Amino acid sequence: MGKKSIQLYDKKTCGTCKKAKEYMDSCHIGYDVIDITKTPPPRELLEKYIDENNLKKYLNSRSTIYREKGYSTKLPTKAGAIKIMLEHPDLIKRPVIVKGDKVYFGFDSAEIDTLK
Repeated sequence: MGKKSIQLYDKKTCGTCKKAKEYMDSCHIGYDVIDITKTPPPRELLEKYIDENNLKKYLNSRSTIYREKGYSTKLPTKAGAIKIMLEHPDLIKRPVIVKGDKVYFGFDSAEIDTLK
């Protein structure tokens, strides 16, 4: 099978990623899985799609690095967050689903429905 038009960045142990894949499978939406810990989304994608005014939406609040850096009380700048996300991909809210110019962070069935 060739490359699909949807990339899903996931982590094998991520329950939310599993739910997203199960939902996409049930909707017969094909995708390529990319291990976010080995190949995080490119810097250009993060810079383009992360909204600095809603930074918390893109951060995995369950990650160790989130707690260590104290982001629950003081968020980094967008540039600072992206730098740390690339160094520590666990900080990125998962899954990251990419289809063309549509990029979604986390699992939302309504967002996935737009990919059909």
